[in-house]
Amino acid sequence: MRFEIAAATDQGMTRETNQDRFLVTPAFVAVADGMGGHAGGELAAETAVDQLQQYGDLRDANDMISAIQLANREVLAASVRTGMANMGTTVVAALLRPERRSVTIANVGDSRAYFFSGDELNQVTRDHSLVQELVRSGKISEAEARDHPHRNVVTRVLGIGEDPEVDIFDLAIGHGDAILLASDGLFNEVDHHVLATIIANADNLDEAAGRLIERANQNGGNDNITVVIVRVLDDAPTIAGPESAVAIAGDADVAPLDLETLGDADAEASSLFTPVVQPEPDYSLEEAPADELIDPVAEDTVVEADQGAADQIPTEEIPIVAGSRRRSGRRLRGLLFVLAFFILVGLGIGGFTAYGRNAWFVESRASEVVIFRGRPGGLLFIEPQAVETTGLDVNDLKPASRDQVSQTPVFGSLADAQAFVEQLELSLVRTAE
Repeated sequence: MRFEIAAATDQGMTRETNQDRFLVTPAFVAVADGMGGHAGGELAAETAVDQLQQYGDLRDANDMISAIQLANREVLAASVRTGMANMGTTVVAALLRPERRSVTIANVGDSRAYFFSGDELNQVTRDHSLVQELVRSGKISEAEARDHPHRNVVTRVLGIGEDPEVDIFDLAIGHGDAILLASDGLFNEVDHHVLATIIANADNLDEAAGRLIERANQNGGNDNITVVIVRVLDDAPTIAGPESAVAIAGDADVAPLDLETLGDADAEASSLFTPVVQPEPDYSLEEAPADELIDPVAEDTVVEADQGAADQIPTEEIPIVAGSRRRSGRRLRGLLFVLAFFILVGLGIGGFTAYGRNAWFVESRASEVVIFRGRPGGLLFIEPQAVETTGLDVNDLKPASRDQVSQTPVFGSLADAQAFVEQLELSLVRTAE
């Protein structure tokens, strides 16, 4: 079993930069859609894709979850280093597993994976977005979701919070089947059935990828557009094309890669779209909490002190006079004490920074209801950052709702803050009715 792969990206008709990234390797493909301003979105998506590429050999769903959560930590660390607190990225990825005749899909955010088989295209992943959660709960229809004022609000991304939950799906595959990964710049512009028609009628995957992007631009091109298409081929094994490709803004479309992955299964898997229970990540090394990992002050201090201690430790036998060994021992103990002190200081700063950042609150600014990340009023050097303007005028709310907003409620996650705003919106709608 081998796979033909094509990938392409375009900044669209209205965006000034391309904040999408994609990754193509012989056995693993991914799409990331960055957000948080031009620089923040590009950095978040590129950081996530780089981390996924550097992770190494991916064998199963557990490895995919570990790789994505490590990518999340890298995005968080980049956010702290650059001061871009509201940057983040979606990710949707596919692990090609010919030995099982299957593909394992993972996603966080609203970038999608589709499965094409027998001229039919079905969505595999579920969008982690506010409007889709409203659709799934029956509060609004799909038609209403397309024009909803908060249709771009995502409820789960990399870069906002620790270890996001990763959805996993396992798909049985056969000859002629295809997997489509795409950012929302494609499917927000192109109807589901048109996507299927383009893939079915294209002479090759390169043409299909190009036509998908062309159609999205024809329909408005209101966002960056990225597609990765993988087609399953059951014929003589061949190896062609580069080992991997990572797209960055401005790159030309990547031609189809005819990539061979070895292995055959004894029998074809029996079901499609099988959700896999998320396993706990199996880290082989003991890891510090994410709060410590993302604090640059703690990291730099530990590394510097560690190197200083290492430089002072003798690495070979040196003739010494009586008494100097005791002095060396005292110096070593002193260095270890200094090292322990800096580690404790670093951990304290890391914990303080995490406390200041890992909270969200809702407040009225210039009469508009706004969601902030951080603590109300700030915490020493950690100032709150506005992450979402809701478009709600506090003066339009009922008195009880206005009182709730005036109390500046604090939440443990962005999703909880968004749910609170959603209740404000629903109460406003009920009042109008």
